[in-house]
Amino acid sequence: MNLSAFPDISIVPTLAQHAEALAALVGHNREHLHAFLPAVVHLACVDDAREYLCAAAARAASGDILEWHIFSGTALCGSIRLKEIDTADRKASIGYYVGRQFQGRGIASAAVRAVLAHAFGVLQLNRIALQCAAGNHASMALAGRLGFAHEGVLWQAEWLNGVFVDLHVHALLQADFRPD
Repeated sequence: MNLSAFPDISIVPTLAQHAEALAALVGHNREHLHAFLPAVVHLACVDDAREYLCAAAARAASGDILEWHIFSGTALCGSIRLKEIDTADRKASIGYYVGRQFQGRGIASAAVRAVLAHAFGVLQLNRIALQCAAGNHASMALAGRLGFAHEGVLWQAEWLNGVFVDLHVHALLQADFRPD
């Protein structure tokens, strides 16, 4: 995917060969990821990461979920996915994370923008939704920077770390997407 503004950043489909790098990234970011993505924390084990990546390849082959890894040079720095892909209604949801050590550099924004370009271009989707927990200010800010409209709040829509949290719903339409 095109990340011309970030020549050292690449986005590649997830592969089982990334298992060790994924386990290391998650292991170094357990606390950071646990706040909003506690289900990802178990991927700190190489065997669990490999099993997950093999399942991700099967989901990609069926078109249910498309998932990529974000690399900075040779270092795995995050993951991004399109899920809930509905080709009939031409819509999907997007989710992502980057390790704490890679935040604040524009990597997440560039990766999301590249996947949006793919979704609106190659996949011909019309609408992409982004949902984030009420306390996830970084994701809410990213949604705003990329032109997503805040559509509202789903009250207590996610069970997160033992409590119900509100989810902020953002959406971007193909007609409103600005690739750069």
